[in-house]
Formats: sequence, structure tokens, C-alpha cells
Amino acid sequence: MAVARAQTCLVALPEGARIPPAVARITGISDAMVRTGQDRLTVWAHVARETARLPRPAPTVIHFARFERPFLTSLAPVADSPLLDVICTHEVARRLLPDLPRRSLRALAGYFGQAVGPLRRSADHVEATAYVWRALVALLESHGVTTWNALRAWFAAPTDRPSHRSRRVWPIARELRLDLPDAPGVYRLLRRSGDVLYIGKAVSLRRRVNSYFRHQTGVSERMLEMLTHARDVSFQLVSTALEAALLEPDEIKRHRPPYNIALTEDDRMLWFASADFAQRATCPSDARRVGPIASPDTIDRFAALAHDRADVLSQGRWGPDAATFEAGLTRLRDAHRELKRMDCAPRARLLRLGVGLWREGRRDHDLDHDDAERESRELPWTPELVERALEWIAVRAILARRRARWLTRLMDAAIVWREPGSDRTRLLMLERGDVVSCTDTSPDRGVPLAPGRERPEAEQRAALTLARYDRLRVVTTELKRVIAAGGFVAVHQRTRPALTGARLDAALSKV
Repeated sequence: MAVARAQTCLVALPEGARIPPAVARITGISDAMVRTGQDRLTVWAHVARETARLPRPAPTVIHFARFERPFLTSLAPVADSPLLDVICTHEVARRLLPDLPRRSLRALAGYFGQAVGPLRRSADHVEATAYVWRALVALLESHGVTTWNALRAWFAAPTDRPSHRSRRVWPIARELRLDLPDAPGVYRLLRRSGDVLYIGKAVSLRRRVNSYFRHQTGVSERMLEMLTHARDVSFQLVSTALEAALLEPDEIKRHRPPYNIALTEDDRMLWFASADFAQRATCPSDARRVGPIASPDTIDRFAALAHDRADVLSQGRWGPDAATFEAGLTRLRDAHRELKRMDCAPRARLLRLGVGLWREGRRDHDLDHDDAERESRELPWTPELVERALEWIAVRAILARRRARWLTRLMDAAIVWREPGSDRTRLLMLERGDVVSCTDTSPDRGVPLAPGRERPEAEQRAALTLARYDRLRVVTTELKRVIAAGGFVAVHQRTRPALTGARLDAALSKV
């Protein structure tokens, strides 16, 4: 049955009112948009006209009606007679589908086979509610409920639904997930419609996929919502865990699943900076050879520190007051002699500081966690914490520069590895950051010459895309994992001898 598109209009805010930032973020509605909105009485009059052909009060379905009804009430004139007879689709679903893990609008629509837009906009939600309602009507008919009055009577009747469910019941068939192979690969959780919900990698597809369904407590709302959608699973087998990890980001970019966030391309860019981090842009040049860097925050904070700007520790967030910042900056200068040298620019002095701190072993992310904790708990800044945070900004710049150099050189590389406990040796060939081949090789053969090994670094840097950057980051992470677990790795980049053993450990420790 064809359904008309939802009609929408923006309601003007009262004089002086503004859209809260959280609401703007989840809806995409801005103050500028609502300035052209309609008066609330005009909107209510439109609702009255559209429902004029229906009995009064008009039969109406709303998801989470208890939450939405006050907004409707605020639109209506005070003296207006009841216009709508509201039934809550969430309450209907709660009775019809008591075992469903979640019955939010997004979860129910996905359970029945339809996606809801990422922004919480009224049109998307009205259309999703209509879709869910049609599916619920079919279920109600199977219970003998075929009219609005019968639905009211059904609601009034007592229910034998248990007050407490001992275990969650998942929509996906248990046999389907238990039949997955105990082998490495990439899996895709699917809606009833076949749409891809989520893509992940696994050393064992059976163990990884079934791990989602074992927990009865402590499961996040987002995860429960996704598992309410999931009705099927597809997979692709590969030879090793490294190859599964390598395939995952490409599959995510191809399918754009709604529950994968980290490796999608929306709002993500690569940045290239000058040697002293004084300028940045989204494309490399002779003046901007440092990159790729995924976070512009790393570049901007370093530049702010070079100018002794107090906002280096706030960047739009809560930061130290001016006196505390100045005391911390003084501690930093007193503790590091290289910052007092006058024969080089401030940025060069800070880069030398970062190198020195990195060599001392300051490579952990403790200060990032400290920063987040201070902000969430509003802990006070002290000069000592300011000093540590400024040191970490210098270290981050060095880490970003070293990581960028490694990833650029990895664009054209030959990699030989053997997973721990395996007798199978694999050869991965990368050219311009793309996988040329991945095959078995003999452990005695050594590492072949890398394709494109004589390509200039500037050309490699210019060919970097976000997809290639993600792929090379994954390869780097997996090489570290294999080595840490006791496996074998050898890497041939450019014209240099192959890196293996202690030399490879030293190279990977920098990134």
C-alpha cells in the first residue's frame, strides 16, 4: 500500500529562545532554520485541516506518545476540544513482542526491515512510525484485533506478560550463528531486508559473532538496538587474522553500515603540515610535507603552544585560568633547557623537546585520559598538570610526524609474516597503498623487492587517500600484534634493506 510522504514544518521558537547544542547536533536543526518557522497556532490549524475528514477525536498513532504528547499540547489552543485519539506504538509493541531486546522506533523499524535516518527529524520518524504501525496491524489481526475500538478493548484487558524476563531472546536464529566457521574472516550483521547493519573482523567468526549474544547484562543501548535489528549474518573467509583486519575498513566504506562509525569517511579528512607545524592544508605540497595527520587538533595545539596561547589546553573546552597556565608554562621552561635556546625558532625548540621526551619513553596516552577526566569531573587544573599537558602536546607532534613518515613509506611495500603458532607464511604486496596481492610464500624465500620501491616520497604522499590511510594504519597495528604475540614479520619499503627483528621493532615503536 502506497503511503504519502510526511508533511513537515518548522515551528518558530518564542522570542529569545535558542536551539540547545545537543538538540542541534542530533536533529540538524539550527537557530537560523527556526527563525523562518511558522507560528504554533498556524501549525495546529494545519493539523486540524488534515484530520477534518476523520472522526473526532481522530485515531492517531505516535511512538513514545507519553513523550510526544506534551509537544502537541503546547501547539493547541487552550480552549480547543480534543482533536486526536492517541495510541502509543511502543505500548502496542511491548504487548505483542515482549521478548524483543529493544522497542525504540529505530529498533522496531529495523526489526521489521527498514532503516531510520541518522538525524532525529520528524519526517523520518513519522514515516518510520507508519511503517512500524503497518507491521503491528498485521500482528494485531493475528490476535483478532481488527478495529480501533477493538484495539482500545485489547489494551484494557489484563495481560499475561511476565513482569520480569529471565533471559533476552534475540531475533536472529541461534542455529544460524552457531553454524559459522571457526576461522578468520569478516562478518556482516544484516536486517531482515538484507541491509548491512554492522561489519566486523574476527580471528574466529563463530566465537566473535556469538560473543554478542552471550551477555544478558551490561550491554549498551546502542548494541541492544543493533541486535534487535539483526536477523541474518553473512561472512567472507580469509587466510589470516591480518587479512581479516585488512578487509574490514574497505568493506565498511563500501557498505556504510549505520553501526560502524570509526572507519566511515563522513567528516574525516587527512591533513598535511609544514615542517614546523605553522600551517596545514588537506593536500600536500613542497611547503607541507608532514602528513598524513588525521587530527588537525594535533597541529593546532602545537601551533598554539609555540605562541604561548592559553587556549592550547582548552580548544573550545574547559581549560586552566590564565594564572595557572602561566605557572605551568614557567615550570615547563624551567624543566627543559632546550626551550631557552635562542639560536632557533620557538617551534624548532618545541620539536626538539618532543623528540627528547619521546626518547625518554613518554609515548603513552595518560595525559589524554587525564584531560578527559578533568573535563568530565571538572577537576581543577594545577601548574603541574599544565606542565604535563604541554609536554604531551610536544610529544604528540613528534608521534604524528613519525607515524606519517612510516605510513607514507608503507604505501609501496612487501610484507612477509607468519601468525603465531601457524606454519603458513604469507606475502602481502602493497602498491600506492592498495593491495596488489596476498599469497602464500616459502619461509626460505625472503622478502621480495617492494613494488614502486623507487617512487619518490612526494608522489607517495600525494596518492594518499583516506581509504589508503585507514588500510595502512590497520596493517601497522596488525604487524605490531603479530610481533607482540611471537609471530614473524619482515617489511621491505622503498630501496632500503628489509626490516625485521630488532630493526623492525625499533621502526614500529616510533608509530
